[in-house]
Amino acid sequence: MIFDVQTFVSRLLFDNFRNVDLERRLRLTSPHTGEVCAYCGNRFESMVPMKQLELSRYTDWHLHQARTSVLFCLPCTTVLRTDDFRRKAVVACANAVRFLTVAEPNDRETLIRSLFYTPPPPPFAISIPSDYRKHITLRAKVNYDQSQFYVQFGEHSVLLIPALHRKVYETSKALIRSGVSSVQIERGTYAQGNSQQYESCLASYRPSPVLRLVLELAKFDHPHWKEQEGSTCP
Repeated sequence: MIFDVQTFVSRLLFDNFRNVDLERRLRLTSPHTGEVCAYCGNRFESMVPMKQLELSRYTDWHLHQARTSVLFCLPCTTVLRTDDFRRKAVVACANAVRFLTVAEPNDRETLIRSLFYTPPPPPFAISIPSDYRKHITLRAKVNYDQSQFYVQFGEHSVLLIPALHRKVYETSKALIRSGVSSVQIERGTYAQGNSQQYESCLASYRPSPVLRLVLELAKFDHPHWKEQEGSTCP
């Protein structure tokens, strides 16, 4: 498939991931003239009438590109109705979709490398949940530049520049390994006497979505992270 700058994230995901059981249960239709997906605003060969989906707790109406449509395309439906897209971090590129559990060391290392060291080949998209009740993957941007790109972290679209922000991650990780908590780093309340070199790196990022994302990943390196309040991973 050839991607252009208008590629929507659900198409990128759908090209590499199919929920066969879900598709078997859906009643799919072909779009009539002018019919588009309510969420992404695009046509697709297979559409899903909203009335067959349970949407009583759905809250993303304000994100719809086509407010009057009563259809979702199959790619958007697949993302919205597949639990892994809600519960796990997602790293997707043109030939693969990876689901990663942030609390698992190997998965976390894969995610960290994708963010700060070796970003995926374009086009790619990355989403990291902060609340496992919410669907945030469809909010992710499709990126075409490895030197700076957007990561959907919870409800925040975070602009990452690996050459710049990997130092923020490494600094936070060093502090956390020394016993400083992520809350202390975010608030700047740790003892800074012997850590001034760390503080000079972090001060300008407090507060910021970049620092919150870094701390979400680095907090697992704390000697007692399981005892700390606020762990959001299942």
